[in-house]
Amino acid sequence: MTVRLIVTDLDGTFVDPLGEVSVVNREALTLAADRGVPVVVATGRPSRWLDVLDGLPGLYPEVVVSNGAGRFDLATRRHTVVHGLDPQVALEVADDLRAAIPGTVFAFEWGERFGCEPGLQREKGDWLTEAPLAELAAISEPVLKLCAFHHELDSDALAARGRSVVGERLTMTHSHLGDYGLLEISAPGVTKAFGLAALSAELGVDPAEVAAFGDMPNDLPMLAWAGHGYAIAEGHPSLVGAGFRLTEGPQDEAVGRVIMQLLG
Repeated sequence: MTVRLIVTDLDGTFVDPLGEVSVVNREALTLAADRGVPVVVATGRPSRWLDVLDGLPGLYPEVVVSNGAGRFDLATRRHTVVHGLDPQVALEVADDLRAAIPGTVFAFEWGERFGCEPGLQREKGDWLTEAPLAELAAISEPVLKLCAFHHELDSDALAARGRSVVGERLTMTHSHLGDYGLLEISAPGVTKAFGLAALSAELGVDPAEVAAFGDMPNDLPMLAWAGHGYAIAEGHPSLVGAGFRLTEGPQDEAVGRVIMQLLG
């Protein structure tokens, strides 16, 4: 098995529930660097939530963020690639979701900043703007994601009800498990696989030479695109039952163990 590029999700995959990176995973990064194999992070997180990567050895300097809607350079702290969605289409989709699923509240993700409707409870900070969605859509900055929140439905239930409403107008996925539901909605065709395909082409790496790791529905396109897709054994049933290879061992060091097997 030839692996020339490694790609990993963060939450539930490379970092533990507290956002920590295990010793095994750190050692695997060092091994990959010694072997000359780039390790790329592909995450649903926006660019402002990448502090967990500070000080990690051997990472590729660009991170695929916001489910493939952007690429962020860790050194310059700038987006190098952005695939924004059409705000007007997003408003139409939000209106339709609100009508079909009462109680849904919306937000726009810009990467370094976040804008939400006043009904959404969020931590305060200079990165946050609260306003009606139509006012947020008028801000002249590329929108990486439309986020739909619901405090009575979990993400699986929200996705099941929202999928036919969104249709092919935008790309809908989800990755949050918790006490509220969250849909992450991007421009048509934008997924982690979409963002990684361009990056791997720039590196001269064929998808068949890529090993990818993930645990949630937003990772499905990425694992299907990679020649060697690994689902975290404790991950979402949609991945665990999809025929991908399954990791072994504790979640917080499962990726590192596989990397060492592949490159050792």
